[in-house]
Amino acid sequence: MTAGGLQGAPATKLWIYSVLIFSLVLAWSPAWRHALMRLRFVPHITRDWQIWRLASIQLGVATTTELMSTLVIVYRMRSVERILGTRKFAAFVFVAGVVGLTLSVVLLAGARWMLPARIYGAVNMVAGGPLVTVFACLAQYYMLVPSKRVRALGVTVGDKWLTYGLAANLLGESAAVPALAGIMAGAVYAADVAGLKQWRFPQCVEHAAVRLMSLVTSRQARVQRPANRAHQELIGRLQGMFPAAGHEQIAQALRLAAGDADRAVSILLSGSQ
Repeated sequence: MTAGGLQGAPATKLWIYSVLIFSLVLAWSPAWRHALMRLRFVPHITRDWQIWRLASIQLGVATTTELMSTLVIVYRMRSVERILGTRKFAAFVFVAGVVGLTLSVVLLAGARWMLPARIYGAVNMVAGGPLVTVFACLAQYYMLVPSKRVRALGVTVGDKWLTYGLAANLLGESAAVPALAGIMAGAVYAADVAGLKQWRFPQCVEHAAVRLMSLVTSRQARVQRPANRAHQELIGRLQGMFPAAGHEQIAQALRLAAGDADRAVSILLSGSQ
């Protein structure tokens, strides 16, 4: 996961590092892993009111297989940040997390009353990991990022199949509710319910986040500043090649292609067909 691969996606890069570091801490301390990651809706939420644990279990992943799958999925969804922009993407992750956790509580409460006890026991344990935000972002990835057709082992498939396959690998009995809540949160955000798309972090929070992300992306930022003029010139050349395409459409194609002109041309060609 090189800096070049995450160029133009500093929030995604920070997200990956955060999950990785917290997961390593959990692996180092079994006591913390047991205290933070083992959450049961009954009795931890209904009786003990430990609602904060719904947020704490989103910070890290307990097993190596789930950690690697989560990191690869988040990395492959970096195009969502490039399309939305870093400020909007960071706000989306926060809003989707809050909405998704709320929906998780509603779904778990409804399942408690609707499902037989022997079946409910399987979903009463809430899986650890950022499942809500990952699946909310996966919904945006499905809706916003165009799919390219590639050949694998003689079969033509979409280039998103690996992302969806890894996401399916995360699903289990205890992951069903958080995953469903995440997809629903992504759909709620896409529908702009209650103007959720307009929300942004306060300026003071954004400034603090910029300073934190600059520690992670300082080298990347230094490379991008002098390249801004070349980026605008590239947009101008692509507008000459695709006069029917608007400035924002071409800029979006370049973001999806991570600044690669040839890939941007392919994206614009596929979009015009």
